[in-house]
This record gives sequence, structure tokens and C-alpha cells, in this order.
Amino acid sequence: MEAAASSSGLSAPEPSAEGLSAKKVRLRLAFLSALGHGFLESGQTTRQTEEALGRYGRELGLDGLVLNSFGRMLLLEAVTRDGGTVTLSGAARSLDAIDCTRARALDRLAERTIEDARGWADSAAAHDGLTAARLEVERLRDSVTPWWVVTLGLTLLAFFISMQLGVSWQAWVTAALVQAVTSLVGVAVGGLRLPRLFAIAVQSCAAGAFATVLVQLGFVDPVGAAAAIAVNWLLLIPLPQVIGAVTDAIEADHLSAMTRVASVAIAAGGIAIGGGFTFALGEVLGMAHPRLDALPTLPWYLVLVFSALGAVANAFANGGRAALVAPAAFLGLVTAAVNQVFLHVAGLSAVWASSLSAVVLGLVSAALVKRTGYPYQVLALMGITGALLPGIPVFFGILQAMGGGNAAEHFGTAAAISLGIGTGVALGVHLARLRWRTR
Repeated sequence: MEAAASSSGLSAPEPSAEGLSAKKVRLRLAFLSALGHGFLESGQTTRQTEEALGRYGRELGLDGLVLNSFGRMLLLEAVTRDGGTVTLSGAARSLDAIDCTRARALDRLAERTIEDARGWADSAAAHDGLTAARLEVERLRDSVTPWWVVTLGLTLLAFFISMQLGVSWQAWVTAALVQAVTSLVGVAVGGLRLPRLFAIAVQSCAAGAFATVLVQLGFVDPVGAAAAIAVNWLLLIPLPQVIGAVTDAIEADHLSAMTRVASVAIAAGGIAIGGGFTFALGEVLGMAHPRLDALPTLPWYLVLVFSALGAVANAFANGGRAALVAPAAFLGLVTAAVNQVFLHVAGLSAVWASSLSAVVLGLVSAALVKRTGYPYQVLALMGITGALLPGIPVFFGILQAMGGGNAAEHFGTAAAISLGIGTGVALGVHLARLRWRTR
């Protein structure tokens, strides 16, 4: 019997004449439960997790397997050979992180376990195999990318993104330095286990304060500092959650979608606190904020190069290793090229160009899933951070706010671009799935 997946409640599983005992069912559910939580914590969407667990459950001989997800909660139920049921439930630790290497390792571990299961000669072998696999899943869930690798990746990413804004080389260096400082602050406050709102508020305040210090020291002008702050605040937004929220909403999993939206809203709230502090600090110090009506224009080929480099830097920042470098560079390059065509050849606005580029990115990411072994949202994130982040409207918004002007229009444009990117990627992946189903 195929596994059923529902977000509205449990359906009654049907008993099987040749099922498993309650002990064996519980053993298999424990493995699947740990695996599902690991998938969610590594950036998989609810739909992806349910589909994977359903497939693995069938391979492990579970009858009447029912999967239900409620935000971070995951509930599994299967029938025993005497017609009884066994239920396990638990919650993922978070939904707002992507760990490329862990996601890939969990998927490969599950595939190896299913392959080994076909050769288990008796119950003892099955027990030992599933126990060892579950312990390995737990080890992977506890593993984290070293903080210095994440910091280095984000620092390089901030540098390459700021290069796409133009401005000046001092702004590029400032963006890298500000990102390094805020990453270290994030590591420090992480040990305090602060609520996420306050942790991001501390980081965004640190970004504004450090950039202001560099202005006071004469290293960078206020315009360059605003560019650096814009890049940093963009990287504090959990972009994978935007993609996941749209995907969950499209798939009618509204509870998971709202959970992800809440995560994005909390991050935005923390950044707003940091923004208020930064603007107030500038006023106290009497900083001048010259107007800037247009950014220096970069040649299209430099945009492509910086986009590819930014995607590679983000791969390392999200736990990727050498295997992700080539796919990340490719996606950053392709996304930037498509976006440049929409902007400069078709003459579309930034919102439409980013949204349509995201559709192409979603299609390409879905096509690369089997070839690379990484989930589509991991691959899409590489293209987004490499080429589609709304740095320019955020930058102009910060300049307006610092100068006492109206920044709402620019920040609204940035929000529209972010929503368009998430919707575009989700649509591209959905179209790719439809294509595969009709083959």
C-alpha cells in the first residue's frame, strides 16, 4: 500500500495479512522520524520530506503508513500485522536553515539503508542495521558547519554582492568587514541562546555601528557605508524560508507556510530594530548623507563573473563543499545572464526581471537535483544570492532613511522582489514537476 500524506489529520491505515510486529514497526518509524526531522532541519520543504519518507517507508515494508506535518511537527503512523497501529511524533529543531552537505548526506544515508535492507537475512540484522542508521542520522543532525567556514563564506559573499552595486572599492571592503563582524557577533550571541528576534537585532545593530565607525575613521563615505549595511541586512533575511513558504502555500500546507513566514517576519523585525539604532546613531554623530540618484553601471560580463563568485561563496557559507562549487557557479552565471537579458534587452522592471529569472532558476534547479544530489531549494539559493538579491532598492532605501527622506517605496520594491523571487522559483519547480509527470 502506498503511503498517504495529509496535513489535515490521520486517516485509518488498513491492516495487512503479512505485516510487521509492533516492535519492528516502531523501529522503522524511529528511523524515519529522525530522518524526517533531519531533512526539515537541513532545508527540505514539508512536501519533499513527506514524499521521501513515504518512499522509504514502502521500501521498509511499512503497511498503511500515514505522514502528517504541522509546521515543525512530524507525525508518523503505521499498521502492525495484527491490525494495531504504532504512532511516533516529534518536532524539528528549526526550519530556517539550509545545510547543503547535511541534506545530501542524509539522502545518501537513507538510500544506502534501503539498499542494505534488501539483504538483511533476519530480524537481528534488520534491528542492528536500522539502529545504526538512526544513530548516524542523529549524528548528522548534531553536526554543524564550522563557524569559521560560514563566516568566511558570508564575508566573501558580501564582498561579491557589494561589487555588483558598484559604488567604490572602499564600500566592497567595508561590506566584507561588516559581514565578518556581524558573523562573529552572531557566533557570540548564539551561545547566549537569545530569541531569534533579539539575536538578529544585535547583529543588525552591530552592522550599523561598525559601518558608522569606519565612516568616522574616514575609511569609507556614508554612501559606501549604506551599501555595506544593505548587503549585510539582506544576508540576515532567511531567503530559503521565502522560497519554502511560497512552495508550502502552493501545495496547500498553510500551517508550514505560516511558520516560515513568521520566521521571515521575525528576522525583518530584528533588522528594523537595527535600522532604527543605526539611523539614530548617524543623527547623534551629525553624519552627512549625500544624495545618490544612480549607481555606477558595471559591464554585463563583470556582473556575470561576480554572480558566479557570489554563488560559490554562498555554497561554502551554507555548508557546501567542493561538489557544490561547479553547480553553484553554473546557477549563478545562468541566473545572472537571464536577468541581464530581461533587464537590458527586454527592458523589464527589476521586479519582473527578477521574478521571471527566478522561474528559469527553478526549472534549472529542479533539473539538476538528480545530477547533483542536492535539493532544489539548495541549488536555487545559490542562484538567488549570486544574482537576484534586491541590493539596489535596499541600498537606496537606507540612503533615503539616513537623509530623512521617504524610504518606504524602495523597501517596498525590495520586498516585492523577494516575494517575486520566491514565487518564481516555486513556479519553476512546479512546472518542472508537471513536465516530468507528463512524460
